[in-house]
Amino acid sequence: MKVLLSLFIFFSSLLQAQMLVGAGGFDLSYTDESYSFKTEDMNATHVNITQALLELSPNVNAVSMWIIKEWEESWYDVQTVQSEVIDKGYTPVFIFYWFADEISPEYVKEHKEAYFHTLQRFTQYMKKLKGQKVVIVNPEYNEFGTGEWSGMNEIFLRSFEILREDPQVLVGPCVGDFGNYEKTYDIKEWESFHPSLKDTAISADFIAFQEMRALTRNKAEHIEKTPQRALNLARYLHQKYHKPTFLAYLAISSYGKDAEKIQSTLYKDFVRVIPRMQKEADLIGFNTFHYFDYPGHQGYFNEAEEFFGLLDNEGREKASLEYFNLIK
Repeated sequence: MKVLLSLFIFFSSLLQAQMLVGAGGFDLSYTDESYSFKTEDMNATHVNITQALLELSPNVNAVSMWIIKEWEESWYDVQTVQSEVIDKGYTPVFIFYWFADEISPEYVKEHKEAYFHTLQRFTQYMKKLKGQKVVIVNPEYNEFGTGEWSGMNEIFLRSFEILREDPQVLVGPCVGDFGNYEKTYDIKEWESFHPSLKDTAISADFIAFQEMRALTRNKAEHIEKTPQRALNLARYLHQKYHKPTFLAYLAISSYGKDAEKIQSTLYKDFVRVIPRMQKEADLIGFNTFHYFDYPGHQGYFNEAEEFFGLLDNEGREKASLEYFNLIK
């Protein structure tokens, strides 16, 4: 009963507070009066991302960190997260991405005990942190038949139960916004993952979703539709499941011809649609995927993966940063 009461008080206070505006990253390098993604430069001083955020993006009040299969506590040591993130007024947003691109109903069934072992270890780590935390569970899980698999409800519900051993945490699943990007309302795609959410959503504190685009995979005219599509998806999730929504991460790459202009235009458009998302979809969080460009990052978008940041790796501000800084 005490745990439920603490969670209710925490959840109520978060809903009454300013929306979470987050940036992805943790360690940075500082040299020559500029910041960059952490490098091996012996002349650089390693600092936490909040040092750059305080100076460059005062609207940000959350920091997102990824927990993958190989995660170790030393990646985000307790003392640094406590003193540099939580004690400075930022909410840690942990994105628990254990199954990653290997996910399928068969893979989950085969590896669920190892998954829960990591989740329990991570929960013990979180309990050492004093303050509010958010955990986004299994982002982009709705691939390779997993969204249509009802057994995923059991995985989510047990995950939430474990994570709520920490009374200062909010938890929710995260669907990937896949489908036909020519459309801004993709009801067939969005209904496809209902079998895995019908019980999950009842227990969740929020329903998260993500949006990722790059010219290496998407046409420019389809990328430009992302803000309207995100608004429609958020409204759909809120109306369907009667829970707050959370844009877990927005990733728009600046790689390619005119891509930096496309990126800035989209962030400008999100400044316009986010108030509607807050009003019409109870949006409680918005997170940008990478605050700085991330050299060497690999993934579905190939070369474009290194350019999701709002600043490049030399600390140069892209035009999108100005608009991101208006989001509150």
